[in-house]
Amino acid sequence: MKNKIFTAFFVSVLALNSYALSFAYVNTEDVLQGSKEFKECERKALTKRDLRTDEIAQMTAQLDKLEAQISALSAEKSAALREQYARDFDRIERFKEQATEEITAQHSHDMERIAGKIRAIIERIGARDNVSLMLDLKAILYLDQKVVKDYTKEVTNELNRQYDEELDKLRSKLPLGK
Repeated sequence: MKNKIFTAFFVSVLALNSYALSFAYVNTEDVLQGSKEFKECERKALTKRDLRTDEIAQMTAQLDKLEAQISALSAEKSAALREQYARDFDRIERFKEQATEEITAQHSHDMERIAGKIRAIIERIGARDNVSLMLDLKAILYLDQKVVKDYTKEVTNELNRQYDEELDKLRSKLPLGK
């Protein structure tokens, strides 16, 4: 019985030794920060936020003018304007909520798309290089960089290359002169 257990253990150790385990990591935070597409998505989100902020400021300025008109009138004469003020105030609040939801939804969609691209690139590289396990650097407390390969730059470069290709395809579809 002991011989069978020892033999099984020995065969298992030999099998593990014949299959070389390869470990690697990617710092996804660095990939995002180095991603042209991520930077463009962030720029678009900030631009949209700034536009919505300006629109809200304009609507609020109009509301302030209405409030000044109301304060100059008697209670009887200002009743209709107070109702208008309440409607406009509610409209502004709904606009703020919708703008926030719209920007958040687009950002979430963009992040999911980029994360999917990163995941696909990591899977291709891992399969190409026979990597057994690839981790995100955030999840690693210690690693020996002589043994574990860092694919961060390669993933970032491939992500940017793909984005540049997508932009070139879009540009080629635009009519000339525009």
